[in-house]
Amino acid sequence: MLNYIFGFNVRMGRLAFFFCSFVTGLGFLMLVYGITGNAPASGRMDVLLAQAASSPALIFSFYGMLVVYFMLQSMRVRDIGWDPVCVMAAWIALMVLDRVIAGRFPEYALTYQHTATVVGTVVNGVMNLVLTFWPGSGHVGEASSLPRESGGDGMFERSSPPAASGSRVARIASGEFGGKTR
Repeated sequence: MLNYIFGFNVRMGRLAFFFCSFVTGLGFLMLVYGITGNAPASGRMDVLLAQAASSPALIFSFYGMLVVYFMLQSMRVRDIGWDPVCVMAAWIALMVLDRVIAGRFPEYALTYQHTATVVGTVVNGVMNLVLTFWPGSGHVGEASSLPRESGGDGMFERSSPPAASGSRVARIASGEFGGKTR
């Protein structure tokens, strides 16, 4: 089920990932400006953060934007040929560990205002560069000979092999759970 909700089973090309990420960020920037009346680059971030923290619409849209961007990253990781369940879980675990280390040992943080270390920032930056510029597995080698289910231009397409968890669920639903079928 998570394969379909979060886009773990969908592929997204580099150009589509870049433009969807750009449009998501631009849309959130326009929403912040529309609700608070201040642009985030106006120099008064403390006032902007206070206004944003008191706005339920901005808080809800911020978490919605995080979910959308997580889905975009998962689709792009699938297109590269990696398993998004493992890669995204490891990436999130590394960012949480990095924040804990920066909070516990402030001398390792970037500055006194940041909650990330240099290592975590470099890893996060490299992963974002990889997602933006790494060629997808559907464009080189034998993977390009696979037929497309959607018949589209390759921007968004399902990965051709079915998920292993789907076959396990089908076996369990048909009564093959526990060794006895009837």
